[in-house]
Amino acid sequence: MGKFIKIQPSVVCENCIICGSRPVIDQVKGNNFIVRCPKDGTHYQTSPGLVNINDWNMNNRAQDSGDELKLAAN
Repeated sequence: MGKFIKIQPSVVCENCIICGSRPVIDQVKGNNFIVRCPKDGTHYQTSPGLVNINDWNMNNRAQDSGDELKLAAN
């Protein structure tokens, strides 16, 4: 372990919401995989299992503040 698998640029995935890094795939114990931030293991990572980019994207999407809606209404 220790080597990450880069996610192809053609795969749509959000950057880490904390540091802005593009995620990588890491193989963990038991032949499972996680999607995680390459810079810091304490940032969000998916549960061990199959590669779950959808879970990564849902948890690393910037929250809408609603400002765009307020501006459009004015």
